[in-house]
Order: sequence, then structure tokens, then C-alpha cells
Amino acid sequence: MEKRSRLRLDGKVAIVSGAGVQAGAGVGNGKATAILFAREGARVVLVDAVREWAEGTQSAIQSEGGEAIVVQADVSAPEDCRRAVEASLAHHGALHILVNNVGVGSRGCVTDVSDEEWQRVVSVNLMGMVYMSRYAIPHMRASGGGAIVNISSVTALRPKRMAPYTVTKAAVVGLTHAMALDHAAERIRVNCIMPGLVYTPRVAQRATGEMRETRRTSTPLQIEGEPWDIGWAAVYLASDEARWVTGVVLPVDGGFLLTSAPN
Repeated sequence: MEKRSRLRLDGKVAIVSGAGVQAGAGVGNGKATAILFAREGARVVLVDAVREWAEGTQSAIQSEGGEAIVVQADVSAPEDCRRAVEASLAHHGALHILVNNVGVGSRGCVTDVSDEEWQRVVSVNLMGMVYMSRYAIPHMRASGGGAIVNISSVTALRPKRMAPYTVTKAAVVGLTHAMALDHAAERIRVNCIMPGLVYTPRVAQRATGEMRETRRTSTPLQIEGEPWDIGWAAVYLASDEARWVTGVVLPVDGGFLLTSAPN
């Protein structure tokens, strides 16, 4: 077997949206993905609605000798998405990878969630990916191809009184399939990660010790999922090692979807 002689993302330019974490809150999926991308040789563009959060990720990358710039942007605003992509081109001259990681939660069912809340969740969780991809794809095409990784959730298949969140995360799967087919001829691969019960800073804000243990033991592997697990899956899907992989929805969930019954 031939030994790998170079970093998986060497020479690539990658945008990671939702790349920041609230100060002092640890590592989330976007931050872990951005750090691992930089370790694998990518020059990373960190996009987040709060500059200070993305700057924390930038500091972590730069402390290891990696390269990253920060763009403050609201992905629900098309103009912000265009500006984020243009910043990548202005700074690095190319774009090869896009990770659509931004998402907001929402609880409730169709009878009690307001129109405004539906619009908010759809704007961020779905249209944010549409906008970022809309502006990124032409530049990927110009670079000879690229890879897009969309972040969904196991909630798309296992609803739990979170109608807006469930609907938008299911829509991400459909969007992934549509884009994978639409842009295959342009050598742009589009895949989706479906994280399971990952212990992130957002979860930590509300999880008791008992809740955390219940989440851990709900999977066949009996291992707590970490943001790094999502990050490594993104590294693979973005790399040339996945050159023949497109339109895939990859659960990274410790086997959660194998055993849990829908609610």
C-alpha cells in the first residue's frame, strides 16, 4: 500500500461557516472542522456572525502555525455570503472547499411555532447553505472543481418536538442530493454529514450529568460523540481521498440511527 506523503488538504482554500464558538466555551463542530482543515494543510476562511467567536478559532489555528482569516457574516443575508466568498478570493485567489455548518435550533410543533420563527430557522438552516453555495460554486468551477460539505442532523430522521429544526435539517439532505447531481459535471462534489448526539458547547449549556450519560449510552458504541468526530468526517469528504464520493449522507452518530425509535 502506498504511504500518504502529504497533508490531505494541502494547497486547498476552505470556507467554514459557523466556525466560531462563544468565548471560553470549548470546541464546537465548526471550530473542530476548521482546526483539522488547517492541520491538514488548508488555508481556512472562518465565517461567523460574531467576529470574536471566529477569532478564537483563528487564534487556535495560528498557534499551531496554520493560516486562517476571519469574515463576520450572517449567512441568512445573501450579500454577507457573497462578501464572505469574495474575501476568500481576494485573500487566497481561489476556493476549493465549502463547509456549510451554521444552524439554529427551534422547538415546537406546527400548531404553536410562529411564522416569524419558521422564517428565522429556514433562513439560517436552509437558505444560508443555498446562499453560500450560490456564490461559492462559480469560483470552485473556475478552480477546476471542489467539495461542499453540508451539516444536517440525525433529527432529520428522528424528530423530537422540534418541527422547524427537523424540517430544515431534512431539507439539507434534499439540497445535498440536488446539488450533487446538478454540479457533478463541474467536478464539484457535494456531501452531507448527519451528526448524532455530539457533546458541543451548546449542549453543555443545558445538559446535566445524567442527561450527558443518557446521551452517551443511547448509542451502540457507548461512546460520547465529540466535535472532532464531525471534523474528521468533513476532512475525509473534502479531501481527494473522497474523489469518487458525492451525494452521500453520512451519519456520524455512534450507531444512534440503528437502534433508536422515532418519537
